[in-house]
Amino acid sequence: MNEVRTAPESADQSTADASPYKLRGRMGTIGLLFTVLAFTAPLGVVFGFISVNISFGIGVPIAFVGVAVLVGLFALGFTAMTKAVPRPGAFYTYIREGLGRPMGLGGSFLALLTYGFNVTSLMVVAGIAVNNLLQAFSLVATPWWLWSLVLLIAFGALGYFNVELSARVLSVILAVEVVAVLIFDVVVIANGGPQGQSFEPWNPANLITPTLGVLLLFSIGVFNGFEATAIYRDEVRDPAKTIPRATYLAVIFLGVFYAISAYALILSAGASNAVAVATENPTAMMPDALLAYFGMFANQIIAILLVTSFFASGLSLQNILSRYTHSLAVDGIFPKFIAAVHARHGSPYRATLTVSGLLLIVLAVLVISGGDENSLYAAAAGVAFYGMLLLLCLTAIAVIVYFRRNPSSVSAWRTLVAPAIALLGIGFALMTATFNMGLLVVGDSLLLTVLLLIPYAVIVVGVIMAIVLRSSKPATYERIGRAVE
Repeated sequence: MNEVRTAPESADQSTADASPYKLRGRMGTIGLLFTVLAFTAPLGVVFGFISVNISFGIGVPIAFVGVAVLVGLFALGFTAMTKAVPRPGAFYTYIREGLGRPMGLGGSFLALLTYGFNVTSLMVVAGIAVNNLLQAFSLVATPWWLWSLVLLIAFGALGYFNVELSARVLSVILAVEVVAVLIFDVVVIANGGPQGQSFEPWNPANLITPTLGVLLLFSIGVFNGFEATAIYRDEVRDPAKTIPRATYLAVIFLGVFYAISAYALILSAGASNAVAVATENPTAMMPDALLAYFGMFANQIIAILLVTSFFASGLSLQNILSRYTHSLAVDGIFPKFIAAVHARHGSPYRATLTVSGLLLIVLAVLVISGGDENSLYAAAAGVAFYGMLLLLCLTAIAVIVYFRRNPSSVSAWRTLVAPAIALLGIGFALMTATFNMGLLVVGDSLLLTVLLLIPYAVIVVGVIMAIVLRSSKPATYERIGRAVE
């Protein structure tokens, strides 16, 4: 067994980060890019979510371009923080720096909740996808949770080792699914579809619609993952350059990839028919297009690739959760025992095992509850979706406040104007989600209210816990946000 070094809790941050608790890795820009892109499950988005967007209007391609610009504006402030605050922790650290320790701890709990619900939804939908795959090949159907368990064990096993192993696995899976979607895009666009090429999906005028808020909401949602670059700060080469590059590349790639794929899907049904087709049966839009242009075999291939896509997304989420858990353990919020770093792999192996154990308990509870798996998946995804919008808003505010309190040579465009515009756009999407929670989760008003309140409740818990720590454990309070004591 590899020996793990430890350090006394009273050690200052430079000591804590220098040896016993600092994660290690040598990921470059491409490895980091592929790792965070895998989180978004691009194939899953194209196959299952873009058609939902199209049901709200034909301007989905230009909407994705606009959202890419909006998210890019957020990234300007976000990456400015990665240079100004060169510590791990990402949302946790940045919200703490801008809004104070209590809100920082509340933000960290919100991040755990968001990514936790996200990986829970991935576990369930991946289990469903494997079961569907077995049925597609006329094999014996099995319980969905059996495959969720298998995937969960695989997440924990890969997360135990150096992050570069996960990066290699994720890179291969991502490359395959992206190529598959690009083949679909090229074939359909070259063919022109039943009505031929059309400029209408790219016309900004099509965004002027009563459903703009909903369209913006769902478009921003599928960009989730770009922000995860900062959580790997200690595991990349030259983080001051690698993290911004990977962040911007992720935003650009997702914007272009989704816009082109949405355009191809619209053409596959015909520009004048696409909204009606998507509204009538959004889940059938992509399978019908595959059947029309590639035949039944293509649907079987995509069924396989969907499983690998969900696996990659789940692994990426497991890695992110483990690193947030590790940061909170380093600060003493969680037991220090969890903060240990593997002497050989440089990974947060105890945090990974802890997260895997908790997810196993969650899976057991879901199975015992006997709830419908599709409803479970949707509820978890809805909370994760909403929580991420709230996290982005809090971080944008934190960036603005931090740079107003700590003037620097960074331009006001990056530290004030860009994050303020991003805050307005993302805040509009958050408001739309708040008043239309039923679009994210199907359920009665009580369920929707409870799910809506969960993200705010965990923030309150974090704030109260920080206030208590300020009196009872001042040293731990001072460390909140991976800060120097």
